[in-house]
Amino acid sequence: MLSKIIYFTNKYDENQKIEFLYAIFKNDFIDNQTYLNQTIFIDPKSHDKTENKEKIFWHIVTKTNPRTKQREYDENRASRIKWIKEIILNYFDKEIKLFYHYENRQKVIRLYLWAYNYDFIVIIQKLGKKSSYLVTSFYIDKKYNKNIYEKRYNEYINKRDEKLKDCEWF
Repeated sequence: MLSKIIYFTNKYDENQKIEFLYAIFKNDFIDNQTYLNQTIFIDPKSHDKTENKEKIFWHIVTKTNPRTKQREYDENRASRIKWIKEIILNYFDKEIKLFYHYENRQKVIRLYLWAYNYDFIVIIQKLGKKSSYLVTSFYIDKKYNKNIYEKRYNEYINKRDEKLKDCEWF
């Protein structure tokens, strides 16, 4: 179901990698609209940019360095950029664990699409009845994180969180 991971050789500098990855993001979400369940538009929020690229793009190819608090290029996220649209379009596949989670800090419900055998998550937030946006996507690189998402999935499936009552988008 998922494309091969993109492996860059050492002959490419970070700027070349970013431009290559941005071309994929642009094709998947800007030049060609993407819909979840064929009805919910995934808005790339092209009006919200940093360094002439959508902020969402930066969230899917970088992560915050805990020491410096700055976002830095992350090979694990970036190399899986093609997976994002594939996961959204194939959310119903048996390889994807779909669940909703209430984010306490933001006070919103977000949709998680977890390719659990591949340790990769896509997070989407609803904007309106027929629109949403890609919050982020990332590779789960620590065992404890996988346990967190397994717990959230089970809480949703077993209907343990009252905040998620009737939260489904489709």
